[in-house]
Amino acid sequence: MRCLEGIGRASANPAIMAKALISLLILPLLAAGPAQAQVAGACPPPKKLAAGACVTACPGGYEDRGRDCVYRNQSR
Repeated sequence: MRCLEGIGRASANPAIMAKALISLLILPLLAAGPAQAQVAGACPPPKKLAAGACVTACPGGYEDRGRDCVYRNQSR
């Protein structure tokens, strides 16, 4: 009986080690925090904010609202 108990413990040990390794790799990524959204004031003065990027002119489908570009749905 003792031989079988030792085999069970030996086979469970690599699984525990794998779970510990995975948790050590994932936890720092979760602690990084959410990404911060850009606001219109984050772009330098001649540029505008469109879809999270600073651009010189609003792309097609976006309405110019001064310092930012607002997406307009063209399918209606």
